[in-house]
Amino acid sequence: MTAPLLEIRALSAHAARVPLLEGVGLTVAAGTIAAVVGPSGSGKTTLGLAALGASRPGIRLGGEVRLDGADLLAAPEPRRRVLRTGTAGHLPQHPETVLDPVRRIGGPLAELAALRHRARPDRRAAARAALATAGLPGPEFPRRFPHQLSGGQQRRAALASALVTGARLLVLDEPTSGLDPVTAAALGDRLDALAADGTALLLLTHDLPLVRRLAAHVTVLEHGRAVAQGPPERVLDAPSGRRAAPRPAPAVTARSAAGVTAADVAVRRRTGRSPLAGPVSLSFPPGTATALIGPSGAGKTTFGRVLAGLTPPTAGAVAHDGVRLARRVGRRSAAGRRAVQYVHQSAAESFEAHRPVLSQIAATGRLLRGLPPAAAEAEARGVAARLGLDGAQLGRLPAALSGGQLQRCALARALMARPALLVCDEVTSALDEPTRDRVLDELPGLLPADAALLLVTHDLAAVRRAAATVAVLDGGRCVQHTGLREFLASPSPGAAADLVRADRERNCRS
Repeated sequence: MTAPLLEIRALSAHAARVPLLEGVGLTVAAGTIAAVVGPSGSGKTTLGLAALGASRPGIRLGGEVRLDGADLLAAPEPRRRVLRTGTAGHLPQHPETVLDPVRRIGGPLAELAALRHRARPDRRAAARAALATAGLPGPEFPRRFPHQLSGGQQRRAALASALVTGARLLVLDEPTSGLDPVTAAALGDRLDALAADGTALLLLTHDLPLVRRLAAHVTVLEHGRAVAQGPPERVLDAPSGRRAAPRPAPAVTARSAAGVTAADVAVRRRTGRSPLAGPVSLSFPPGTATALIGPSGAGKTTFGRVLAGLTPPTAGAVAHDGVRLARRVGRRSAAGRRAVQYVHQSAAESFEAHRPVLSQIAATGRLLRGLPPAAAEAEARGVAARLGLDGAQLGRLPAALSGGQLQRCALARALMARPALLVCDEVTSALDEPTRDRVLDELPGLLPADAALLLVTHDLAAVRRAAATVAVLDGGRCVQHTGLREFLASPSPGAAADLVRADRERNCRS
């Protein structure tokens, strides 16, 4: 019998005296796909790093992690790097950590390709092939900088950096996070093809349809322990793995035409600019909940940033209750900054590294609402608790939290402003389904009664749960704006129809 390429035995991880993983074991053989699922904060990312013999600062690992027979945890770090090189590749949960912000995408990929290719033309060809396999086939992508890519495109570029070395084991942390259903389905096809060619894959994910489709073995983590292991049809269909039933979408309760409006907003396509051609005109009356959907790269994030003043438009204007807001957030008054709050797609980038998250959440209440420090901290704790965060988590630095915990911290921070419009950019992408449903159910009660919600997402299950209207961006333009039922029954031709069709197919497979 062939030895597994990755073998983990009695793995433990501790941060000081706090256990993050206890007694976890799994194996992954060449040409097979194993998945690790579990709620946010259960230890999936810690396990994925440990599979490479790595850990975040302050975390101590124990047990055995054998890569191609060599025990990574028993080897010194220089030896671990040698053992991993060309054998194991990693897609982190936050793709920005592997993308150089001041270099075009193609250069670092060609350098990584030097592990397999000596000639420069072969390296460049390998970089283009890795991008194509990751879902970025166009000749323009090697020449782009990371900030010129959408969140989903950044994730695929980071995946290309793991593919270009020809690694025999890929550890992929939330590979479909931030991807629309069409792109996620195409990526699933590519991962299936990689396994068929002999690559071993370890998926750390909340994407249960992907797990059901690809994985031969599933490990369920809860509080750092493996509580169930086996084939997906047995593990995921157990009562604890069943999904919560969606609730009906909220009705539109707008009381007036006031609120936040965007009139003929456009951002020119040019070097250094995010891709939103426009013009886009949308309004967000008080009490409404709108979903903004569309394929990756359609301009959704750019539009949300324009509303918040983080990306200045080259044309058009954003107004609140008829009063025009400054194009740049730094030029907006405190009331203007409070009016539109934006929850970043990459939550980790929006926090200061050396301050506990509680103080950063409470700061919004102090700076934008004038709350005394004690009152701001008490309110911050209450908001965070309703989103499923406890006091111990709030006292940590951002790097000590999982991606899903950081997303909820970012959401709590924005809610502390009590905004007129809350823009949530993929705010549930790192959450397991029960936690996602809890967050979406709590949002209406945490927002002021006269606030509007804009949910930027690829997750149509979240759309059904939280939104009453849907706006579709495609190619930087709004191609459809209608009620939720009308959209699901008759999506606009092209990208929107493809998204609905792909979502139905994923649900049928699961």
